[in-house]
Amino acid sequence: MKTAFFEAASGIAGDMTVAALLDAGRIDVADLGRALSALPVSGYALEARRVEVSGVPALHFLVQVEHAHHQPHRHWSDIRRMLDQARARGISAGTHERAMTIFETLARAEAEVHQVDVDHVHFHEVGAVDSIVDIVGAAWCLDVLNTEACFVGSIATGSGYVVTEHGRLPVPAPATALLLRGFDVVLGDGKGELVTPTGAAILAAMARPLRPSFRLDRSGAGAGTKRLEDRPNILRVFLGDAEERSDESLVLLEADIDDMTPAALSHACETLRGLGARDVTVTATQMKKGRLGMRLGVLCDLGLLDALARAMLMESSTLGVRYRTVARHVLTRRIEVVQTAMGQIAVKIGVRPDGSETAEPEFEDVSRTATASGKPFAEVRAAALAALRNVSR
Repeated sequence: MKTAFFEAASGIAGDMTVAALLDAGRIDVADLGRALSALPVSGYALEARRVEVSGVPALHFLVQVEHAHHQPHRHWSDIRRMLDQARARGISAGTHERAMTIFETLARAEAEVHQVDVDHVHFHEVGAVDSIVDIVGAAWCLDVLNTEACFVGSIATGSGYVVTEHGRLPVPAPATALLLRGFDVVLGDGKGELVTPTGAAILAAMARPLRPSFRLDRSGAGAGTKRLEDRPNILRVFLGDAEERSDESLVLLEADIDDMTPAALSHACETLRGLGARDVTVTATQMKKGRLGMRLGVLCDLGLLDALARAMLMESSTLGVRYRTVARHVLTRRIEVVQTAMGQIAVKIGVRPDGSETAEPEFEDVSRTATASGKPFAEVRAAALAALRNVSR
């Protein structure tokens, strides 16, 4: 799975995201310019130049806009039409879909903050040409790099105040704070606004707060405009391949539930197992106000994270799912099929650290054989182990 991991120790902005992706992908800014020419906007030029920020080589990306102080404010409906026109004029389907998702994520956040219908959201700074170019540019880079999944670690939000169309607002601004829900943030870390609404929208739409293990291929750094006293103002991105299925690195999803019947919860567990979960467990827990509840735990491969999280939200009564990567040590193991008087049974054999081996017949085989033969489960299991001992002699 082609993976991008963002290191946002100095926050994130749209221009920094584009710069980091261009740098990591060794992409010529002229290629980006040709792709963005499909947008029905004009009066801007792209510039990308190598810089050094506190000794760290990085790329600085700039959208130079004519008449930058006299740009029209745009509604979400205006942005949708612009993106649809760009698609009709040749921008890729992947870029169009990603850009639409980012803008819609931002529009919904603004609608929630201002308590208006999403179609009536009025973009201010984000509706400007440079922000539109940043968002579509980031979407194009992710598409060109064939990125299948994005992740991000802790995000420094900055501190102080920022001047907006709505006046002087505390950092992070309301819409930015809303977009960062669910992410690991370090509030008050750094001076000034380190996370812009554009940067937050890209993360909210494209990334998950997770640190998966993956094989690193290349990395890039995007430089911000401001110079910070206590750190290099850069956004780093690491590109590589994450294994969708791995024995050493898995994802643990959890939800605490106190309002489902045992039958309904059992059905949810079977559904999750059917979708490919490595393991599904239910354990008793005590929730707030002393209520007894159940903790639903699902262990799965990285590639099934989205599908199983969605299934937990659909099949259980929980209002949210938390998840994290977990590492594990696993034994070397193999499967041997043995012949018994009642039929063939697969036996799983594990090699312990001291070289000794332990064996256990596969439950499904033993259960099926016991049912078909009319023999007790224990008798079938014992027969499989005896057959294995005879083969090993």
